[in-house]
Amino acid sequence: MKSLEKGYEVKEWFANKVANEIGRNINLCNVFAILKETPKAVYAMLNLGSDYEKCMWVPKSVLVECGGKTITDCTSEEAREEFTHYWSFYR
Repeated sequence: MKSLEKGYEVKEWFANKVANEIGRNINLCNVFAILKETPKAVYAMLNLGSDYEKCMWVPKSVLVECGGKTITDCTSEEAREEFTHYWSFYR
């Protein structure tokens, strides 16, 4: 079952780290879906803009609340389907 929670983005320094890791410029870095959670981190699908996503562990200390909504209680397949559906509106 999918639910929508508060929206989250990551701090700028962490977004820069992600951009360097994937080797491309990004125009945003928000948490699209939370797939797993531990006391100190979340395994999240990051929306990096321009129909590009990355799944990785994100420390909770770098999360910042924002206006969007984050999907929780989903599998990676469900999150990928939702991500594709989300970006289909911009094609």
